[in-house]
Amino acid sequence: MLTLVRARHKAGKAGEPLPTAFPALEKAGVHIRRGQLTLIAAGSGTGKSAFATTIAVRAEVPTLYFSADSDAFTQYTRLGAMLTDSPVWAVEKDMDNGRSVHYDTQINNLDFMRWDFEAQPALDNIDLDIRAFGYMYGCWPHLIIIDNIKNVWTESENENNRYSEIIDYLHELARKTGAAVIALHHLTGEYDDGIKPAPMSALLGKVSKIPAMILTLHKEGNADFENLKLNVSIVKNRGGKADPSGQWFISLPANLEYMRIG
Repeated sequence: MLTLVRARHKAGKAGEPLPTAFPALEKAGVHIRRGQLTLIAAGSGTGKSAFATTIAVRAEVPTLYFSADSDAFTQYTRLGAMLTDSPVWAVEKDMDNGRSVHYDTQINNLDFMRWDFEAQPALDNIDLDIRAFGYMYGCWPHLIIIDNIKNVWTESENENNRYSEIIDYLHELARKTGAAVIALHHLTGEYDDGIKPAPMSALLGKVSKIPAMILTLHKEGNADFENLKLNVSIVKNRGGKADPSGQWFISLPANLEYMRIG
């Protein structure tokens, strides 16, 4: 047993926010904190992976990204676009024509990021990778991204129980490592098109009790990417203002063809 003051000092940097990726969100009281679990939920194709990747790139801290939902080719084209201000289709075309050295150079500059592309990682495998990261670099990751919960494998046959087991594990992982853990998640069918604000109750598996912060995303604008906004609803925030209905949101300018947000 510890006094609260001693426990706080023993926790090191736990509770401190990562360097901000989106000043508008920081102004609204949104902070991705070390030692805590943040859940980001949205419909398919809304931009949650691009949102999480942008956080990682701009934070510039040791990061381990579990990309179960997207393969290495997809993540490469997205990062290539993001880092060179090129459309994703142009990156793909250059790759097809053997002109990827420029993208290789830019992506290799992100030497603080490491990736795991197992399509259905089990919790034990996630744990092994994090331990390997610690042995190799002499520290735990400062940021761990799970993309996404639906792809993580457990032995539970009940989907809701499986989600709860994963969330419990990630919560403990954040406490144990002091890392900011971001988990991406899906919403119920009514909100899966990603075009209207999603409340906290729309989370698949109703896993809202454990995370310290929950953000839901939806898009607003033209289908051809012009004048697109990525709206971030702050539905749970232990450190500040939140609205579980999802109706209070911060709008970020976005161009997902170029992987630009904010």
